[in-house]
Amino acid sequence: MSAEKRAAFNNIDTDGDGFITADEFKASLQRTNTNVSDENIEVIVRMADENGDKKIDFDEYTKLVR
Repeated sequence: MSAEKRAAFNNIDTDGDGFITADEFKASLQRTNTNVSDENIEVIVRMADENGDKKIDFDEYTKLVR
């Protein structure tokens, strides 16, 4: 399952820097024709962002998608 999560994470992390930003998260949802407001994206990122850097790293992502 971890390999699947890593592949999904990498798919969202389009610039390959090891972090998912709000913009990358929103773009990934738009690719699946899912419309989410900027405010809701920000809420999700804040919920997942344990260290307060306004980005989601792989460990934070795995906790989000349990």
